[in-house]
Amino acid sequence: MKLEGKVAIVTGGAQGIGQGIVRCLAEEGADVVIADINGDAARKTADEVKASGRKSLAIEADLTDSKKVKQVVKETIDTFGRIDILVNNVGGIGEIYYARASSQPFVDQEEAEWDENFQLNLKTHVFMSQAVIPCFIKQKSGKIVNISSISGQKPNALAYSACKASDIALTKGLAKELAEHNINVNCVCPGVVYTAFHERAIAARVRHGDPEVMGLEPSEYREYFEKRVISRSLLKRLQTPEDIGRAVVFLAS
Repeated sequence: MKLEGKVAIVTGGAQGIGQGIVRCLAEEGADVVIADINGDAARKTADEVKASGRKSLAIEADLTDSKKVKQVVKETIDTFGRIDILVNNVGGIGEIYYARASSQPFVDQEEAEWDENFQLNLKTHVFMSQAVIPCFIKQKSGKIVNISSISGQKPNALAYSACKASDIALTKGLAKELAEHNINVNCVCPGVVYTAFHERAIAARVRHGDPEVMGLEPSEYREYFEKRVISRSLLKRLQTPEDIGRAVVFLAS
């Protein structure tokens, strides 16, 4: 197994893309710490990892809080004695966007929307990296994988896209700064993956009377999503959380 004996932290690892990453890391032999604001979901995913024969720890934490970030790192070291891999997966488009169910022109966007996207998509990655890097420097090795988005390269929702583009820049800057310490820093930019993120987005559009989805029941969201995405896909298939997870395994191995 590629990651036998390694310890990984996956932020936002309880559901969606993060859960796919956790599963793939565990399949390749890593013990995995799942740091997520949803404690119940984190514990459920951790139990799944343990059932597969690997060790796992669920930590409920709001990673926009630097004190909680330090707690995650301390608990990981106290439990496993080391950290080898950090996957910065926390992210999202923010509640303000869901409340509107659409993008607004740039000049109409509120400060709160930019703050919310910065907190979720960039600040958490900065805080976690700052907390883990001293451990990596001390042991003269480490892997950081930031999960950005195709939106960081092809903007749509502007506040979200700008923060995802910044995450790509953060990755490049850290890779340059940390190379001398034998620390690799890379980035994965997923396309459109069906997760709770998109369920919420479709539900918001339904609430706001978007003609394209009007009348859709929750049980029909995935079918709508698949038809819409596959019609635009060159390979005519969906991406899965495990697709992203396998890319992370490669970069962490």
